[in-house]
Amino acid sequence: MASDQVRLVKEANDIVDVVGGYVALRPAGGTYKGLCPFHNDHHPSFDVDPRRQRYRCWSCGKFGDVLQFVREHERITFREALELLARRAGITLEATQNEELQRSRAQQLLAMRWAAQQYHQCLLDAELAEPARVYLGQRQLLGSTIRLFGVGYAPLSGEWLVEKARAERISLEVLESLGLIARRTRGGGFYDRFRDRVVFPIRDPLGRPVGFGGRILPASPLASRHPKYYNSSETVLFSKGELLYGLDQARGAGATAGYLAVVEGYTDVLMANQKGIGEVVATMGTALTARHVQHLRRFVPRVVLVYDADAGGETGVDRALEIFASQEVDLKIATLPPGLDPCDLLVQPEGAERFREVLAGALDALDFKLQRLLSSDSMASVEGRRRAIEAMLAIIALAPELPGQAGAVKRELIVSRIARRLALKEETVWARLEELRRQRRREETERSTPTSGPGRETREARPPEAAPESRQSRSAPEERQLLEILLAEPSLVATVAATLSTEEIGHPGLRQLLAGLYALQAAGETPTFDLLRERINNPRLEEWALKHQEIGRMHPDRPRWLEEVVEAFRQRRSRAETREIKNQLQTAQDHGTALELLRQLQNQNLGTDF
Repeated sequence: MASDQVRLVKEANDIVDVVGGYVALRPAGGTYKGLCPFHNDHHPSFDVDPRRQRYRCWSCGKFGDVLQFVREHERITFREALELLARRAGITLEATQNEELQRSRAQQLLAMRWAAQQYHQCLLDAELAEPARVYLGQRQLLGSTIRLFGVGYAPLSGEWLVEKARAERISLEVLESLGLIARRTRGGGFYDRFRDRVVFPIRDPLGRPVGFGGRILPASPLASRHPKYYNSSETVLFSKGELLYGLDQARGAGATAGYLAVVEGYTDVLMANQKGIGEVVATMGTALTARHVQHLRRFVPRVVLVYDADAGGETGVDRALEIFASQEVDLKIATLPPGLDPCDLLVQPEGAERFREVLAGALDALDFKLQRLLSSDSMASVEGRRRAIEAMLAIIALAPELPGQAGAVKRELIVSRIARRLALKEETVWARLEELRRQRRREETERSTPTSGPGRETREARPPEAAPESRQSRSAPEERQLLEILLAEPSLVATVAATLSTEEIGHPGLRQLLAGLYALQAAGETPTFDLLRERINNPRLEEWALKHQEIGRMHPDRPRWLEEVVEAFRQRRSRAETREIKNQLQTAQDHGTALELLRQLQNQNLGTDF
């Protein structure tokens, strides 16, 4: 992506106009004020500056430009925000170095949208879709709900979609890559993979169809030998371990409610929405995963997992507890009345109110598990109690540790609650949990260490991902100032790259920024922050960089400032070398070595080379 493309899109989207589409703004001197959309703001603390094309909340600290606002508000990637604003301004983004990949993705999205339209129109109008309309009517789903979610029907004929594609010159190879059609093993040609099924389009958070889920009709001649539910193949667009059905419709209601409820069925989502409960999404035949939770955390702080009373088995609860312990999320579990799934409950008289009560009564995953343990008959005996506690701690020990102070606080609270509820000393719980963690690490090491012998390769440890600056990880002043200069003055990157390596930057987030600028410079690009944003893909780090770019721009003589910062790095380097020489001097074994080290130390103190 060229830097001038980003500049063109930003210039064509005035920040006041864009933000004003989301927030009610009123003039206030040279700026515009409104209620901040990023926190529960009661007194207008949100400023939009048309001159600098920046926004700032003086209460929660949010800061950025028009791209950052759209990215934060819509919870999308930098590239998606750029494309959204480009479409708004009627700008066509030029192809980048990943031209072939982007062209392929665009073709796939168009083909998915076309297929969704064909299935939906078939359900609405085709005579052969009557059995599907009857089935949906029996589920008490209204036409307005069917249209809102774009529900469709895939006919029984084995080549219905194939023939439609040929008639409209849609690439069969693209449809094949999306898992909508497949090649015949004998005789050649293609056939439809979705047959005699009600089809539910799976959309990404921006509302674009990226896959399908199909429910076979109960009376279908294929029902006895085909699965009840069938999903699109995994593709670059569609991953059922990450996407959630109905998220595009539910995200607004979820932001208002403060949570999203996760159910298991497509019709559960449709019926909840029809009954006025919009904050509901569904997994697609899989248990809730950490990737699902991370995806949901982009939109809401709390997730409520809804179980049928007879289906919320120990495996699902234990998996939820593991996610609760390892993710920065408030994960709760709600249980439906026995024998009912959400759709069954919702269609009953006062079903919507009862479903809301179920959601309101959800317990966090830890309390839910503790409640189950304490109500179990096994807790009556000492050995049964020990085994139950052991099983629970084993689940928590399996969970990856949440990093930073937030992780430490959450672990403290988990252990404290377990100890209190089970009448144990906290020290005892901590000790056993640490034993189980050490055991888990030994087992992982044994599994990952290959047996020695010819042809064996050792597994390389993956470096940890760079984290943004936080209170727990302060950066050195010279590191921070270096990035302030380079973000404000890209022309100085080449000078710094020749004298300073990224390894000299101690803070991981700032090191990531510097490495990105160096990579752009090495690739022959102008190392601007707008080009860097797509590479870092870290909203918190991006916000930090925007703020400190402004600080750099306010300095009247950035080249002179850079000389001072580079000198600070040189002095830091010299101090480190002096410490190393002194350490060696303390352990020197002979007189000659000691004299040489003393000479080096004297030269260091004089500021000369040696």
